[in-house]
Amino acid sequence: HSRFPRENKLETLQRLQSELDACQKSLNDYLDAKRNAFPRFFFISDDELLSILGSHECTCVQEHMIKMFDNISSLRFSKTTAKGMVSAEGEEMLFRTPITAEGRVEEWMTAVLNEMRATNRLITKEAVFNYGRDGLKRTDWITQYQGMVALAGSQVWWTWEVEDVFRKVVAGDKKAMKAYSKQLNQQIDAMVVKVRSDLSKNDRKKFNTMLIIDVHARDIVEGFVRDSILDVREFEWESQLR
Repeated sequence: HSRFPRENKLETLQRLQSELDACQKSLNDYLDAKRNAFPRFFFISDDELLSILGSHECTCVQEHMIKMFDNISSLRFSKTTAKGMVSAEGEEMLFRTPITAEGRVEEWMTAVLNEMRATNRLITKEAVFNYGRDGLKRTDWITQYQGMVALAGSQVWWTWEVEDVFRKVVAGDKKAMKAYSKQLNQQIDAMVVKVRSDLSKNDRKKFNTMLIIDVHARDIVEGFVRDSILDVREFEWESQLR
């Protein structure tokens, strides 16, 4: 009462409101600067971002990962080092180059994001390279890699194999497409046997998803056989690429 005489209350409240607005603007500018430095912070609320910025623990990002990254539930930490990422299904992808999670969070999170991309790219390239290599069975190859990596690698090889069939047809092998259709049916049979075996929940989901894609690929190739699609420039094939 002594500090705020009644006759000055309006001026005092107006001054406090003005100072509060200035504080709010400074806070918004600060948060915007952090979001511009690491744009995925735009996916979380002000309160959530402040909880990250106000913590000295690198693990403070964990509960917000699923909002900032599609289907990434957490990072794999060892003390202050980010060593990998874990999907909502529990699949793990270890970073090829672990990231030290120290200093400004927006800076090491940017380094984590770049490493996510680099590791994913390297593992996918390895998967494509190892497909069918040294007699490796396709079902074993699928088991070795994460679901999305296996899906991407399998689609790369299916695309190449179909175009290779078109090349064989041009070279004079008119039955190449029919032979490839038979190969795809054999792959599906092997997948069915695998799905019926004892698998973990995640592996079963992965093989079921792969099997659906395999059946779709087989149906497309059988359509080529039925309709005598024997040229790589045919619309029926180019539409699949699009």
